[in-house]
Amino acid sequence: MTSSLIGRLFRSGGKRGRLRASPFRLGLWVAGTFCAAKVFNEHAYELQLSSGPSMYPTIHFKGDYLLISKYYKYGRGIAVGDIVTFKHPSYVMMAAKRVVGMPGDYVLVDPEDHGGPLAKMIQVPEGHIMVTGDNLPWSRDSRDFGPLPMGLISGKVIGKMWWPLNYQRMENSLKPVEDISRSQP
Repeated sequence: MTSSLIGRLFRSGGKRGRLRASPFRLGLWVAGTFCAAKVFNEHAYELQLSSGPSMYPTIHFKGDYLLISKYYKYGRGIAVGDIVTFKHPSYVMMAAKRVVGMPGDYVLVDPEDHGGPLAKMIQVPEGHIMVTGDNLPWSRDSRDFGPLPMGLISGKVIGKMWWPLNYQRMENSLKPVEDISRSQP
């Protein structure tokens, strides 16, 4: 298909072997390629450069490119433990954080309180999730701005790449809790 597209773009004139491309056709081809890349970036996959220490050690401060699947836009199909990207509600930027609570879940707002008398539990409202960074002291997350509306989610991180083009698949590292009360007599 590519060769036929290039062939139509550089259609030979009257003589064989002579290439002729009109500026209009070349401009049309460039515009079409740009539009196709934009649609792919908005609705399929996106590469985003990481910045900031909030997800360290899972994602490094700088230099990691995050592969983001847009299938999970608006929270479709995400689960606790997934890393999602979203429009930060407090700042004009994109952020990546780990999901720690889904709608209806009860979540300890600040786990550094260790469940003491000042510990605060909240129930995540419908249409929202709770997110935190892996590096809690350096993360601005749901502990600061509250439950995140699912409408702000732009995708799920499914992998990371770094130079020289090494790829690492990002898997959900949280495992379900085993019910030990049933296994003991």
